[in-house]
Amino acid sequence: MHPNTSNWEWDQGPIGRMVKAANITLRREIEEQLKGTGLTHTQWSALGILHYFPGITSSELELILMIERPSVTSLMNGLEKKKLIIRKSHPEDARYKQIFLTEEGEKVAIETKQISYIVENQILEGFSAEEFEIFKKLLIKLVNLFEKR
Repeated sequence: MHPNTSNWEWDQGPIGRMVKAANITLRREIEEQLKGTGLTHTQWSALGILHYFPGITSSELELILMIERPSVTSLMNGLEKKKLIIRKSHPEDARYKQIFLTEEGEKVAIETKQISYIVENQILEGFSAEEFEIFKKLLIKLVNLFEKR
């Protein structure tokens, strides 16, 4: 006999589960905002990064997005197929490819940039400005605790 999980209280679990629940909740809201764009959350994130860091390499994107190399390759292939990015040989080392937004990719990145502001404003509806700043500082502190090892 399995326990009734329909009334499971996620907020009673370990901190890792709470952080994951928060991340999934935010991701779902961003995906809701992305409906109609044809972009996934990760594709949208990549376009934003490429907008600010044109010419970065796949390995640099891998670090920023915190995803594995095969996932970056698949992501880049998908964005290239949509004609949102172009890969060019690195001028100093042909073994590396630099990634740039196409004109269409730049347009999409700019048009969808406001999604992060929309979601952040939704968060601010439930947080005071001070709570929000403390929350961000605590998240940074949490990541830094484990990154410094």
